[in-house]
Amino acid sequence: MRAKRLALVAACLAAASARIEDKHVREGEVIVIHVGKTCGGSVIDYMRRFAKLGEIHLRPVVPSDLDTAPLVVVVVRDPVDRVISAFNWHSANGGRPIKAAIREAASPRPDSILYHCFATVGAFADAVGAFAARPRVK
Repeated sequence: MRAKRLALVAACLAAASARIEDKHVREGEVIVIHVGKTCGGSVIDYMRRFAKLGEIHLRPVVPSDLDTAPLVVVVVRDPVDRVISAFNWHSANGGRPIKAAIREAASPRPDSILYHCFATVGAFADAVGAFAARPRVK
């Protein structure tokens, strides 16, 4: 499964690179909409070899962002894999660099409460499943 995903990513990057070879695109700006925990940083690093990039990250996209872009790239990921990655990155036991963890402890974001409620992504998934299975009141 992972090999299929990597092949798909490689194919998408090759297609985007081929499009960037177009003179109009190379002289313009490619907009990359970077959705967190989707490998967007790696995609952006790769694409910077071929074109001038504008990046939209950590804010909503508005129509005027896309008005002048000859090419827009949106990096996406399987939603379940993305949630697992985000959980593992943000949790106290996750993969964050120690400096980020220290900053977070000093000034926690509102969503950090979620990541401290569950020791593992499995415990989080069990809680989500139990919540989804509860009887609904009409």
